[in-house]
Amino acid sequence: MASSSLVPEHQLTAARAVREGGSLQTITTARIIQELRLKNHALKDDSLRGRIKLYSTSEINLHLIVTETHLFLALPRLDGTFDLENIIVSRDPQALEWGRMLFYRFLSGAELVDLTTF
Repeated sequence: MASSSLVPEHQLTAARAVREGGSLQTITTARIIQELRLKNHALKDDSLRGRIKLYSTSEINLHLIVTETHLFLALPRLDGTFDLENIIVSRDPQALEWGRMLFYRFLSGAELVDLTTF
């Protein structure tokens, strides 16, 4: 997941997937990380920390989720809020690859966040 937006439903879904044995790499902004420190209990769970990697970047302005089978992309409106009603969704292998490449582009400039500080 790469996002400069805080979407509670997506956080809950990601936390559930990690609790069920999945892993999560997420990139977000310092502002969102401050909010996560207050609201996200999965990041405070020691048993899940080995499967969660949280990165911080200042250069992100979209909401992207790429799973093994789906790509979800929400883009910002002109006012800076995210258009969560018109999300681009795809299962196409080329779209998934494009989404992964976009994720890794943001990951290459991001810093790993120490989850023990949560």
